[in-house]
Amino acid sequence: MTPQGSSPGNQSSYSSSQQSSCMSPIQNPPQTLEHVFARLSVSDSPFNHPTSDFESNGPSCINGASKISSWNGWRSGVIPTPQSSILCNPYDDRFLHFEALARQSENLALRRLRWFNDLLGRVLFLAKDHHESRILQETLKILTRGEFCIIFLELINYVPELMVDPVGNYVVQRMVEICNEEQLNQIVLSVTQYNFQLVKICLCSHGSRVVEKILEHLTTQEQRGHVILALSQGADVLAKDVSGHRVLLHCLKHFSGEDNKHLLNVIAMKCFRIAIDKTGCCVLQRCLNHAQGGTKKNMIASILLNASVLAEDCYGNYVVQHLLSMKIPGLAKRLVRQLEGNFFFLSCNKYGSNVVEKFFLDSGELDSGELCSTFIISELLHNPKVSKLLVDPYGNYVIKSALLVSKGDFQNALERLIKLNSRIMQSNIYGKKLLAWFYKRKT
Repeated sequence: MTPQGSSPGNQSSYSSSQQSSCMSPIQNPPQTLEHVFARLSVSDSPFNHPTSDFESNGPSCINGASKISSWNGWRSGVIPTPQSSILCNPYDDRFLHFEALARQSENLALRRLRWFNDLLGRVLFLAKDHHESRILQETLKILTRGEFCIIFLELINYVPELMVDPVGNYVVQRMVEICNEEQLNQIVLSVTQYNFQLVKICLCSHGSRVVEKILEHLTTQEQRGHVILALSQGADVLAKDVSGHRVLLHCLKHFSGEDNKHLLNVIAMKCFRIAIDKTGCCVLQRCLNHAQGGTKKNMIASILLNASVLAEDCYGNYVVQHLLSMKIPGLAKRLVRQLEGNFFFLSCNKYGSNVVEKFFLDSGELDSGELCSTFIISELLHNPKVSKLLVDPYGNYVIKSALLVSKGDFQNALERLIKLNSRIMQSNIYGKKLLAWFYKRKT
């Protein structure tokens, strides 16, 4: 059957062009619509059931003997092909394209739902598995808010356990990054519900990392209050721990002095024990920098009270030196009075000699206007055993520093001391080095 107005001579060319246009959507190798529907799994779609709207006598529609015979024919699997029908309407191609997209979207939604349902009940196990944990961390970033809430509820009761797990701690860190304020409140409450619970978590290297992450994301004063109160219960223990001290330093850096008041008060009370610890002495120096008001005064008072012991300690001497370097008015004078009578013995001590040298470099004046360094040199020169410092492994450094800062009569007295004992110094390795430096300086 030919369109109206077309001649018989053009019929064959029209049929070939018509078939060509109908075959255009099908790529090489040739496929039938049956293959296309089978691949897209849409054989039972309602879109396969054309209505009478498709039947028309128009030149661009299915007409005459090429009409789709009935709905039952499609339902029974008899699908028209280019050989049995002429599909000339370009709308048909778009129709198939939209249906394919709709079906793909539906399939993705169903697969996501099945996958998420399979995930439930296994999240804790996956969080502790070395390989699956990484996948779970990435998955948490792409979940919808509702899906994340479901996962969160499944894990919230196990957060303290996961925080100290070598693998699970990374999942908790990811949760902290994603969760909202209310969920973060739940996490804070879960790790602070028992005494020393948060402190024990911080003593673990994995747990301390998670706590630091939590501290970074706290947004309210109530959250900070809960965490600081929980940490204060064992602040002295944390200050001396290799992992726990990182949490304290994080609090000092990111929270205000008022927020850290409870922490610093506990540290001030246990100041001496912290000062003589390898890790604690470093933390205490930071605390001295951040403390304010009465808390700072209590720390300084505790250090001054134990200054003679701290000055000779392998770690405590650093705290005393730091106190001097802070250059607080009147503090050096108080420290000199506290150590008065002990400077000779400190000069012969490996660690105490460092404190004496620090006095020479950073100390101020006494009430009488006399320099602290001058007072110390005077005490050393009046000691009957002062010549021992010239050949002492540590005392020779004190004499060297004293020569550098002294002036006038005190400098002359030190030079006379060296010249009178030069013969003894020549037979000692430490005295020989001091003597060589002395004569080189004079020239």
